Amino acid sequence: MDRETFLLSDKIKLIETSFIKEGWVTAYDSYQPNIDDQNLVYCCLVDSERIEKYRLDTDWVIQYGSEGKPTIWGDGKYQTNGEKGIEPFLFFKQFNFSGGHESYVDISEEFVLYFNLYERGENKQNRKFYFIDEVGDLDEVIVVEPKKIKVKLKYIIEYISIRNMYFSICFDFMRLDTKSLIELNVEPLDKDCQTENSFYNCYIRSIIGKSQSWVRGKVLLNPDKSKKSYNFDYENQPYEKFITGYDKDGNEILEECKKNDKNHFVLTYFKKEVLDKYYNDPVKYKVDSWRVSSHFFSLKIDNNVEKFVPVFLIELGMLPYKEQLHWKQYNISPQGGISSTYYKTMIEGSWVENPETPDLFFKYKYEQFNLSWEKEYGWKFYKPLAKQDEHIFTSLHLPTSNNVKSFCEQVLSLTKLTIDRLNEKELEKNHLAKDGDKGISKLELFLKSKDIEIPEMILFLRTLWDLRSGLLSHSFSNTNKACKKAIEYFNLRDDNYVEVATEIFIKSIFTLNTLENRLLNNKTQTVSNI
Repeated sequence: MDRETFLLSDKIKLIETSFIKEGWVTAYDSYQPNIDDQNLVYCCLVDSERIEKYRLDTDWVIQYGSEGKPTIWGDGKYQTNGEKGIEPFLFFKQFNFSGGHESYVDISEEFVLYFNLYERGENKQNRKFYFIDEVGDLDEVIVVEPKKIKVKLKYIIEYISIRNMYFSICFDFMRLDTKSLIELNVEPLDKDCQTENSFYNCYIRSIIGKSQSWVRGKVLLNPDKSKKSYNFDYENQPYEKFITGYDKDGNEILEECKKNDKNHFVLTYFKKEVLDKYYNDPVKYKVDSWRVSSHFFSLKIDNNVEKFVPVFLIELGMLPYKEQLHWKQYNISPQGGISSTYYKTMIEGSWVENPETPDLFFKYKYEQFNLSWEKEYGWKFYKPLAKQDEHIFTSLHLPTSNNVKSFCEQVLSLTKLTIDRLNEKELEKNHLAKDGDKGISKLELFLKSKDIEIPEMILFLRTLWDLRSGLLSHSFSNTNKACKKAIEYFNLRDDNYVEVATEIFIKSIFTLNTLENRLLNNKTQTVSNI
């Protein structure tokens, strides 16, 4: 063992950092590599009324393994091992039972309950505790391992601040070496070291055949007396500012989204890209004409405008702050107005069933058409999606920018919902389908059996299928001749993905309208002014 190791220099550095590393506090550590190198880090809470006396010596007061646990002694009276003003944060537990033994360290239930921490792990010695934030994300707070426990600092500070207590990290480090103090070039020592937040004793001596170094004491983490906002302080939650207009000099006006008497009908606007986050995670979020929602929030929006998303300012104030920040980065200058659909529904209170944008109207029409078809023929025109594929319908939307990846994904989804989901089994009944005929051919034969020919519609479907078949890793196959013809048919270029996607959605709506007009007796109202 070298001199610096013997002098516990590595442990002194831990003390100087208050056992904090990268935002985590070591609250417990009992790792002992061998009998000559012993470590113990423990902790407790100290009441503010006792703190001045507590910080004047090395005494932990609390005892590892006897930390305030209740017991009944021989006199039959209920007692605890705790002292007034000293509160355990960790509890060492051990159990001896027939056929086994188990021991572990538990966490203060009061701390766990305050943050409503969610526990998950393999066993008591290997587990983690998570804080579930306002949007459902998990944040690690406590990591429990067999010989070590660490706690995220910001949670400790909040907890001791709201309770006006101090967090004491107690430590006991000892090393032995077979070398003499002379060989180690070390003098005997018995010295108290005190700083504003620590008190410990450094002790060096010779014992029989060995040299011993010892550091014992405590470090204190202080409550933040200036802290005024806490996780559950709903009255003081932050509100982001959004663009609502211009001042007389032409500068943008930013207004806080907190509700007041003057901002009930103030609008702010966002790029369509703001919705990509929600469309791309359809298991977690739902987007429709009127709102974005999850298990943790619901935001009213006007999703019936193709180029941007209008939102009433005060609606954003209902969002968790983390979500407000997401919307903030897509905020744009005032665009003027909202859709007639949103106005009639949200302002006049006259429910309008039909959304206005091609993607949302297609989804509405798709469901209505399938219901009407089943009512007329007794079977669904489009086969239902499997449960695990329902996200295909939920996340279907117009690309928000000229992005080839998004375009390809939406073309694939639209084709899966229409051509792939054609009810071929029912379409081919009593019709002369040939071996190898696929869905579109079977649909064409079905129409001919009804004395109906719609060559333009069949051409669109076949071309859409060719476009879909040529998709390769979010690009288009250069060797697929049919795909090349489809690209020419849709006049697809690198700068018009949104435009072409819009055309495909509109023609898909026309397909539904045409089939409805020609084949359904119990027609739903056809809307063709998309």
